[in-house]
Amino acid sequence: MKRLFKSSYFALIILLIYLPIGIMVIFSFNSGNTVSSWMGFSTKWYEQFFQDSTFIKSIITSLFVAVVSTAISLVIGVSAAIGLSKLDKRKRNKWLTISNVPLINADIITAVALMVVFLLCGIKFGIFTLIMAHISFNVPYVIITVMPRLRKIDQGIIEASNDLGAKSSTVIFKVILPILKPAIILAAFIAFAMSFDDFIISYFTGGDQQNVSGFIYAAKRIKPFIFAFGTLTVAIIALAVLVYNAFLIVGEKQEETIAQIKNGTYKQKEIYKLQSKLNLAKSNLENLSIIKKSYSIKLWVQYWILSLKLWRASLKNYDKKISVLEWKRYKLQTEINNEKKYKSKLLKNQKKELTLRKQKALAKDVKKAAKYSIDLEKIIEEIEFLTEEIEWMKARDDKAVIKAKSINDKLQSLISDFNQEVEPSKSTIKWYTKKIKYYKDWKIEVEEGKNNYKLKLVVEKLKEIKKNNENKISNLSSKKDLIWTQIYRQQPILVGYKDLKQTKKLSIIENYENKIKKTIDKIQFKITPIQMKIAKKSNEFYNIETEDVRYTKNWFTRSWKVLLVSLIGLASFSALTVAFIKNNIYDLTVGNWGEYIDRTIIKDFEKEYKVKVNYQEYDSNETLYNKLYTFSYDLMVPSDYMVQKLAEENKLEQLDYSKLNVWSEAFEYLDQSDAKKTHEGINKQPVDSKTETKEKTKPLQIVSSLLDVMGNSRVNLDSVDIPEHSLNTGTIADYALNYFWGDLTIVINPNSKGRDGGDNIKWLFDNYRDAVGVVDESGTLSALKVDDVYDATKTYGVINFELSWDILWKAADAGKKVVINEDPKNLFAIGGQKLFGKGNLKNKSEIDDIAEELKTLVYKPNVGLEGDSLIQTAGEGRFDFAVMYNGDAANANALYNGESEPEEDEVEEVDEESLIAEEITENEKVYFLYGRPNKYNQAKNFRETTNIYSDNMVMSKNAKNKDLAYKFMNFIIANAEELSNFTGTPTPYVETLQSATEQGATFEKYKNLFLPIVMKGQQLIEGNLEPFFYNGKIDDYLVDEYTNLIAGKQ
Repeated sequence: MKRLFKSSYFALIILLIYLPIGIMVIFSFNSGNTVSSWMGFSTKWYEQFFQDSTFIKSIITSLFVAVVSTAISLVIGVSAAIGLSKLDKRKRNKWLTISNVPLINADIITAVALMVVFLLCGIKFGIFTLIMAHISFNVPYVIITVMPRLRKIDQGIIEASNDLGAKSSTVIFKVILPILKPAIILAAFIAFAMSFDDFIISYFTGGDQQNVSGFIYAAKRIKPFIFAFGTLTVAIIALAVLVYNAFLIVGEKQEETIAQIKNGTYKQKEIYKLQSKLNLAKSNLENLSIIKKSYSIKLWVQYWILSLKLWRASLKNYDKKISVLEWKRYKLQTEINNEKKYKSKLLKNQKKELTLRKQKALAKDVKKAAKYSIDLEKIIEEIEFLTEEIEWMKARDDKAVIKAKSINDKLQSLISDFNQEVEPSKSTIKWYTKKIKYYKDWKIEVEEGKNNYKLKLVVEKLKEIKKNNENKISNLSSKKDLIWTQIYRQQPILVGYKDLKQTKKLSIIENYENKIKKTIDKIQFKITPIQMKIAKKSNEFYNIETEDVRYTKNWFTRSWKVLLVSLIGLASFSALTVAFIKNNIYDLTVGNWGEYIDRTIIKDFEKEYKVKVNYQEYDSNETLYNKLYTFSYDLMVPSDYMVQKLAEENKLEQLDYSKLNVWSEAFEYLDQSDAKKTHEGINKQPVDSKTETKEKTKPLQIVSSLLDVMGNSRVNLDSVDIPEHSLNTGTIADYALNYFWGDLTIVINPNSKGRDGGDNIKWLFDNYRDAVGVVDESGTLSALKVDDVYDATKTYGVINFELSWDILWKAADAGKKVVINEDPKNLFAIGGQKLFGKGNLKNKSEIDDIAEELKTLVYKPNVGLEGDSLIQTAGEGRFDFAVMYNGDAANANALYNGESEPEEDEVEEVDEESLIAEEITENEKVYFLYGRPNKYNQAKNFRETTNIYSDNMVMSKNAKNKDLAYKFMNFIIANAEELSNFTGTPTPYVETLQSATEQGATFEKYKNLFLPIVMKGQQLIEGNLEPFFYNGKIDDYLVDEYTNLIAGKQ
């Protein structure tokens, strides 16, 4: 039972380790883009993996950094370990403690410290800083791996090398490093794995370099092509392990073969079996007999039982017991040998003492005299120790003699008493026998010495274990052979043919003889090749026959393996270096949010303009801002408040809109005195009506209501150079070309957590009746009547003017599954709208009040905070109420209804039956309810609204190639429709918004959700729809409070 529990426990651990890997491998072949349900078998993600140049580039970067940092770390670490081994114990331990600090230190502290050091030194962040950072945490791993092996090296080997005249370098390369080889290989694997897998330190010190971990972290959500990469990585590692083990097995087999040839046992089992068959055949031929097989069930059962017992006995492993006893024997033998050496050591040290005293007396130099004094003190201490040990041993031996005499007297007394017993009982005999044996053993132990006695017992136990197992196997083999002779019995061939004529008998004998001769020839034919193979192997390893003869191999024969491995390694590293350099020669650097662009657009741009783009991703505005300390992008896509912050820090270039292929109608903006002003528009009527324009180069119209919102974000700068064609509004519109935009929306799943029945609409009827309306056939939303009840055949919607953010608190109290976008500003804006009717917070007291209010919502177990995974959660219907961006909500609803656009290779012809099935599916589709809270709070006299966000493309002040940056921005404008289709997010252009919501388009049925509410004007929402503003230290305080809020969530 105990063994079963151990096996089950081990199996559970293995399952926990390898089950996630197995799931990853399975889902790498999933045809769908979800990671939570199986959609069918496909290899398309492997194709996408090899086509994703940005991901491939991050892999090359990780490999290059890992290889270089590992190589340098090995040199530094092994050298440091060898140097530390020569120090005394106290100094060595101090240095080891210092070197281990990076191992016990938090990665974030190490990363920030390295970043600060590089900043203070003025080093440009990039591949150099990344490799240096990786070396800094790899070296301790090398030292801690190599050091234990280094301590086990017998110092006698090193001393012998020095005595033979070897130089220090020769000792290191010819003696120490070969012994350390296994530890160095292990250290290399550990350092490589740690470097390849690192994220935090690489994130802070990488600059323009992005490794695999950084790429995956910045991804909007985990895509199956990352699983494909993981599967290939596991396959490569598994293949490497198999190849390595194959080499080990071949090497062990070769060593075993050499040993067998040397002992004369090579292929002897095969020869023995064939020889036995040959002898049996000859015996049968000579005696004219045959072997008859018995069909006795009893004999066969006995035979198989003995075979099973023999198999189990041969499998029984005594290695653990033997190794423990061997260790005890070694320890005892070492202790005995040390005691024997004490006298010789004492004499040696006494001679050394005399020599040192003479040298000290003759020394004229003070330093030398001091050195001799120190050495003399050490020798005197050693002599005192040895003297005390020898005296103690002598006293012990004298005491042992006395003790042995006392034990012997007691033993003789016992024997005498036992002899005087008259007709003793069995119990008396047993008692005397036990007592006499005890005193005899005790006497031997005292006479021979405790250690010698224990050593004797250990050796006897070892012999007993080995002998018992051998005897058991031998007895079982003898019994098995005996049963075998009973099963297969020899009898004359003419048994049963007594009545046959002589001629017939002779014919039978002749046929049998011919048959046996053929059998003998076949056996001889099998034996001959084996004998030839034995002779060939013996010639191949001819030098093992005579150990005294030395055979010298030529240099190539000795070194071809090292040369081959070195050549393969050099070629691989050269190819990796070329790939890395090729991928790091670029003309434009672009930073963007994860999955905010189809990579084919970047490839098309590179192909069209014959340039290279360094495209990197980040996961938040704060991440982007931190990256700017160590690296500068040419183009980036921050959100509105981050554009405001960067512009006020004079890090952004004011855009020359005359170079951009866009235009707009007039829009409003706030000047420095908060007065509303009207701008005439961007590139108003840029194209002559008589001039034909290609579709891809046709200027697109920016939505004016978006520019109105952006015009509320003022940029406060004391002085700035205004370009000739700048908008000169003093707002973020001067610096930013909108990329995507939208608003924060409450989304309601009609069916509670995906179950049918409209539970959440019923809940709204009971708890939020005023916010629910009925949608008629024309699409008009009307309020419920007093007597209206829930009708599953009707379509319901949410009335913005009656919807409040307070609905989230009520839904959470009712046990509904609530998921909220985890962005700090969004979360605090929800609380700000509920308490104060505003999303932009300007003092700490407001933030404190909101934090307390949010705790009553966020701390509930049925409330979750999610980032980009929120799209997947909503797309699978695993929510009741959600707060998310309108474009993400529309995309999630399309995913929920299976309306995501198929891949080109998945589009097939459909027949009439499939169209009917599709129509039936259409009737079963579920459309989320949604609304932008706009309720008027009479008690506090404010109207709740929502946030209008905008992610904008901006140009860095120190962009290296501004002309190419404008070309890239125009290329993005030309491909705006493709961007919208890829991400499911609204673009700023009237034309692309129309194409995304027109008849037959993906978002036709989600038009009102997909289009930002600000485009609808006052008929659907009232109040001041603002973007987030940059509020300096207040924003920092908000983020701190957000961190505290999240930390307290269970």
